[in-house]
Amino acid sequence: MCGRFALAYPRSSLINWYHAASMPEIEPRYNIAPSTDILVIRDSADGRGGAMMRWGLIPHWVKDTKKLPLLFNARAESLAIKPMFKHAFRRQRCLIPASGFYEWKLLPDGKSKQPFYVCAKDGPLSFAGLWETATVNEVTIDSCTIITTESNALMRSIHDRMPVILPPEVWDAWLTPAQQPDDILLSPLELYSSEQMQLWPVSPAVGRTSNQGEQLIQPINE
Repeated sequence: MCGRFALAYPRSSLINWYHAASMPEIEPRYNIAPSTDILVIRDSADGRGGAMMRWGLIPHWVKDTKKLPLLFNARAESLAIKPMFKHAFRRQRCLIPASGFYEWKLLPDGKSKQPFYVCAKDGPLSFAGLWETATVNEVTIDSCTIITTESNALMRSIHDRMPVILPPEVWDAWLTPAQQPDDILLSPLELYSSEQMQLWPVSPAVGRTSNQGEQLIQPINE
């Protein structure tokens, strides 16, 4: 799964990285949690650009969110069949930039958990995502979710799921609004190479969403 991440790259770097025609003003954030607004990269008639969206997908047909679970993750294996996701999967795909993400490892005592920070060895991570626009109580809400898959070799000792990470060579195919066969859309959602990633233990302070700052991603002794 992916329930917490960081994004601390400058706006100018993100514009260059994604060849974006537009990008909102953003501040470094080191403890991004579901239900907050996050940066999404998508393609449109105006070109590729960034937008802020609520992290927690609200399907376009939902009129009342009270009974809707917080859909901050979507399993890659069921995107094409789950009613909550299949519309966005076929028509409204996006990238969600991250400097890195956090995952918690269950310790041998069976009770305590150690958080780890996971990032690329070079550049930002680009999570595969879906986005939707819904009108709830006459308010228009843009929202998104991060797609997850089974863990690669690096992550497997910590958790059995991880976000789908897309390399630059598949961005164009993933972001195109044009409809494509499901198998073509699913093919880029492969395991990201462990060799391109690194991780280290970090302070339990990241467990509190009110905690922010670069110190959250600094390595500590386990």
